[in-house]
Amino acid sequence: MTLAVLPISPAEHTLLRNLYPLYLHDLSEFGGDYTLDAEGLWQPDYLPYWLSGKEGCHPLLFRLDGRPVGFALVGQAPFPFMTPGRDFHLSEFFVLRGERRHGLGRRAAFTLFDRFPGTWELSQLPANQGATAFWRRVIGQYMAGDFEDTTLEGDPAQVFDSRKRARPSPGIRMR
Repeated sequence: MTLAVLPISPAEHTLLRNLYPLYLHDLSEFGGDYTLDAEGLWQPDYLPYWLSGKEGCHPLLFRLDGRPVGFALVGQAPFPFMTPGRDFHLSEFFVLRGERRHGLGRRAAFTLFDRFPGTWELSQLPANQGATAFWRRVIGQYMAGDFEDTTLEGDPAQVFDSRKRARPSPGIRMR
């Protein structure tokens, strides 16, 4: 199965607007102040910011054999919502529930980290222990354990430099 991680085009904004509420629904289980307003719309809604075309905003779509299966929202310095001195902030990362537990999230994450070389930071809601375990495992695999497990504003977080990733020697296949 072919996984593509591609920038979201203006023609795909509606697609992301349709996926985003599924992501917020998943997050609402873990707090973070995600709730429905009187009209049944999820709040807070940061998607308009990501689709505004602002410098440093990279909305990306995950497609598996051409069909949408998730997305990521990556901030690039001087992105205002990240720690100074870091290059990238993974703000949001979502894979459809039916596509989880098959390695798709790991493959998408590795693709993101390779596409944007530099110092990364990402954090999770404290109650979302599954996400924290996922990111520790995935970044640990990607960086062969060379990452910082820390906190950002009290939330579990990971920091690493994707430029320091040990690349496999020619002739060695990574699975």
